[in-house]
Amino acid sequence: MAVQSDSFHLLSDTRALFLKHLGALLQDSGLLSAPAIQAIQDGAAAYFDEMASTSRRGTFAEEVDGLTASRITLVGEEDLELGIRLDDMSARLFESTGGSLWRTHLRFVTLLKRPDLPKSANPVGPKGIAQGLTAMFAAAGAFAIDNKLELLDRIEASLLEGLPALYAEINDFMDRKGIDAAQPTIIGSQDSPTTPDAGPGVRENALLALQQSLLARVPGLADSPQMPVSGGAAASLLNQATLERLVSRLDELDRQGAFDQKFAPTRTAEGMIPALFTPDGDFPSQPKVLKSAQLGIPTTAGESLAIDTLAMIFESIFANPALPDTLKAVISSLQITLLKVAMKDSSLFANEQHPARLVIDRMGQAVLGLPSDVSARHPMCARLFEIATRLRSENTSDMAAFEKAGAQLNTLLAERGATIVEATKPYLPLIEQLERCDDAASQVRPAIEKFIATNPPKVIRNFIEQSGSRLLQAVWLDHGEQSSEWQESLALIDDLLWTIQPKADSDERKTLARRLPDILKRLRAGMKRVGLSPEAESAFLDECFELQTRALRALPAAVVSDDPSAGFFPSGIFAPASAPISGELRVGEAVLATLDFAEFQPAPARHLPCKEGDWLEFLMPGGEKRVARVCHISPTSQRMLLINPDSALAMAVHPAILDRQLRDGEAHISSASSLFETAASAALRQTTGG
Repeated sequence: MAVQSDSFHLLSDTRALFLKHLGALLQDSGLLSAPAIQAIQDGAAAYFDEMASTSRRGTFAEEVDGLTASRITLVGEEDLELGIRLDDMSARLFESTGGSLWRTHLRFVTLLKRPDLPKSANPVGPKGIAQGLTAMFAAAGAFAIDNKLELLDRIEASLLEGLPALYAEINDFMDRKGIDAAQPTIIGSQDSPTTPDAGPGVRENALLALQQSLLARVPGLADSPQMPVSGGAAASLLNQATLERLVSRLDELDRQGAFDQKFAPTRTAEGMIPALFTPDGDFPSQPKVLKSAQLGIPTTAGESLAIDTLAMIFESIFANPALPDTLKAVISSLQITLLKVAMKDSSLFANEQHPARLVIDRMGQAVLGLPSDVSARHPMCARLFEIATRLRSENTSDMAAFEKAGAQLNTLLAERGATIVEATKPYLPLIEQLERCDDAASQVRPAIEKFIATNPPKVIRNFIEQSGSRLLQAVWLDHGEQSSEWQESLALIDDLLWTIQPKADSDERKTLARRLPDILKRLRAGMKRVGLSPEAESAFLDECFELQTRALRALPAAVVSDDPSAGFFPSGIFAPASAPISGELRVGEAVLATLDFAEFQPAPARHLPCKEGDWLEFLMPGGEKRVARVCHISPTSQRMLLINPDSALAMAVHPAILDRQLRDGEAHISSASSLFETAASAALRQTTGG
């Protein structure tokens, strides 16, 4: 279908549809008031108009340079932090809406007649929404950066859930209006933002990049089209007989115990790989990483590139302080085995599912959670040595040997997982106890919000949100919300608020004087129940006395808001700020550590990327890094039970804590990383100075 002639009206209709659906999405989230939503729509509309009216834009690198220069000019540290978080959010939204957003982009290429239109300049893209959020924060006034970031996290969760449907609707609308999708092959630039440190789940092939980096160091050969980019017999510049003699000698070294045995080399072998031998025929006493220069292989040979690439990977593994020395010893024993594979099979560097690579990755997963100084006699380490020894004795030119070793490692991982799952059972009742506390808090929160909606003085509001909330939770847990105790507790808070309201006539003042002793008695009993200190109790009652005195004199209570954004967002959207705290629960001999909040915090709107069976590295409040296996995730609160028997750790962690740590890079899913690829990435950074 051809584009309709009146592109202006089509563009206007698309803009209106986008803003309408964006507003509905934000309204459904319940996070923003009507003025706040309007501010976002205005900012997104301005971005839409800018992208649609510009005839041609520069490269994405030029756009980023301009944005950075404008952002860092005359902005404070908090504004810069918010800008960085908005950029990160835009990148995540690009990634999560890739398919549906890309289709709208292709139609805008047609509608705007802009084959050079970058993905980052899509008029309905995440960057426009980010601009709208910036406008909203500016309109709301200067309030705490923590509140801004907290609200942004919640908005992002709603956008992640709702944007795919929004973009699908826009795409269908443009299709019905006859706006064809451009062919991707005619589009000039597809630059788009990338998520900083995308992690192991979204990675380039670092191995091939590492080979290219090494290739660039070979004088006169880096630009040669004949130069192989990986090893293998087909690309070999050594003759077949020499290669076979080299492999034969490496086999002999491997059988004799890698690098620590003496043998009498033949003249042919010594001439072929002179750096491998000392003058008396000794191999170096300590294991070392073999490189092509030591083997006497010309740098122009494809085998040289394969050997040196693998050598740098081994060096990165051995230099990684997070890996146990025992694992390094196991992998070191497989150097020659993998070296022979690298020289003959170029797919080792291109195929992430290569059986030899998977063996190394599975070995890395097998030691997750073990202490760095774990003994070689540890059952897991002993099994790894057994598998490595059998693998070295096999004919590793046949990938079946690596596939067999991989199957053995999978069995080993499954056995360890089953053992840890069994160790989880004693802690499940304690998790249920925490869940009941969450249920109580979630039931109490609406009642607290109703009291706060009356806009009481700050001292009363703080008391209700803290001590009043804890009192209602305790009553809910002990008696339930249908009990008379629950109704009496609600009435107590209601009576407290009544005592500070101005009393206009003498009858009301007499009623206050008559009822006040009983209300104070009940109030003291409630404060005692929640463990309020005598000092805090006395200070609060003194504040109440002043407010009640004003009420007797019919003077209005002073209401001072310290939140400049009050009225711009719905009441209670910001939970009381609190830092994570460590705690402990016990049932019998089972002790469950907790990482939670002093006050109730809701679970994040988005589901965390972790799943049961993942190994997670996370940060304790004191800054200590811990590693444990995700053994249980609550279906209601998303609270995670983390177990690591080897470090005697059993911990329940609030999902909001893990969510923030994962976003900030303080936590990561260790089991999602490929040891082989991670080592290649580290080696690549070393060669490129990154």
